Amino acid sequence: MNSILASFLLSSLFLSSLNQTPLWEKMERLTWKNRVIVVYTPEAGSKDFQKQKQILAEKTKGVKERDLVIIECVGKTLSSEDKNYVSRHFNHDLTQFGVWLVGKDGGTKLSETKPVTTEKLFSLIDSMPMRQSEMKRDGK
Repeated sequence: MNSILASFLLSSLFLSSLNQTPLWEKMERLTWKNRVIVVYTPEAGSKDFQKQKQILAEKTKGVKERDLVIIECVGKTLSSEDKNYVSRHFNHDLTQFGVWLVGKDGGTKLSETKPVTTEKLFSLIDSMPMRQSEMKRDGK
């Protein structure tokens, strides 16, 4: 029981430290380890933001299988450094909703201003050479 509690506390500490980490640094840490879906919204109550969260929440198995990490960015709560990163790195108007798929190599593979279906995301990911190798290795 104590080891479970200790693991939970360590995970919580890691996540909270990651939450305080600048976005560019989070992305750098995830390079070559995970694919990343960055979801940006100016306001947390945005219909597009809520829809995108629901779309991804319904397919957690597929998200996990593809080594995806989801980073939600709400404009009103972002630091000015993180806002600048989103604006410059993704060439994005911060008054608009945005979704980006970033590959394990750190390159932006998809950029949308409307919610993206998991079918579209998974199809794109599954067509990538690195994912093809992963599926062969895992016997899928």
